[in-house]
Amino acid sequence: MVSLKCLIVLCLLHLCVRNIRGQVNPAALAKIIKYFDDNVQPKTTIETNAQYAIAISVPPDLCKNEQSKIENVFSREEAQNVKNVITEGKTCVLCSPNVIATRPNGKTKEHAEHILLFPPGNSPMDTLLKKTDQNNCVVFYTYNSPCVNKCIKGADNIFPGLKDWKNIRKGMNVFVFEELWKDVDKNIAEDFKMINELVPLYRCASTNVMECQNCVNGNTVDKFCLPKKKSILLHFQEMYLSMIELFLS
Repeated sequence: MVSLKCLIVLCLLHLCVRNIRGQVNPAALAKIIKYFDDNVQPKTTIETNAQYAIAISVPPDLCKNEQSKIENVFSREEAQNVKNVITEGKTCVLCSPNVIATRPNGKTKEHAEHILLFPPGNSPMDTLLKKTDQNNCVVFYTYNSPCVNKCIKGADNIFPGLKDWKNIRKGMNVFVFEELWKDVDKNIAEDFKMINELVPLYRCASTNVMECQNCVNGNTVDKFCLPKKKSILLHFQEMYLSMIELFLS
């Protein structure tokens, strides 16, 4: 008869193995996001980077081994097709076999993340997950961080969609953003913690090289994922660009 001590050890080993299996290598993740930047990123009418969201299901090695090549499972031709679809204002639902993607809806103003995650149970994300191997790594990427006023606390609240994702799939999942939304709330750290409780939250950003970091460790949000204080000049530059984009849209 197995002793209580042995059962405890076995349970701890199981949890440890499950945790290792679910870990993402930030360097491997950086290669995936850099590939999105180079091959999928849509542009605005003034050729700045436009907001969009994309989710992809890939073999786990692509999220663990930085030597793996994403183009082996998501070719440049497929990436260009996804870019073309979302640039036309359409939503890609498996327009590449392992990808969903969209830009915000220009008419209804629905955010890109919400479009992919809703309605729970019958969303583009659900369609992707139904075709996903449980051992795969699922990366959900949004160019801009989820804005507090709509994506977290308002009409485009993404939490029901994230909960649906978590309930369907216990494997390797990761939610990634690159740029901090210009109107980011000062309490965004608490909202990031809430997202991280459902799906591990990462930020990937590039200066000379792409770098990714886990946003939440314990009860602390890494400053890499939080907004820096902006100069008045930068603030007015962003306002000016936003006005131009609004005028041309």
